[in-house]
Amino acid sequence: MNIDNITPGLRVRIIAGFHSSKIGIVLAKGTQTVLLDIGEPLLISELPVHLEPVPEDTLKPGWEEFEI
Repeated sequence: MNIDNITPGLRVRIIAGFHSSKIGIVLAKGTQTVLLDIGEPLLISELPVHLEPVPEDTLKPGWEEFEI
């Protein structure tokens, strides 16, 4: 993914590395990395080439997806 196309609030999927296949929300972007909130008690920094855009939430209001 191109870093110019990444904006705060964008939902992305991580496609490589330890956190692969997790969905996160972009909090901020730097010159080479992107800071993500992946719904865990830590924030992670990923390279833009390890990210792909995810469609907006298709769940009805009040529903949320989570891993067990």
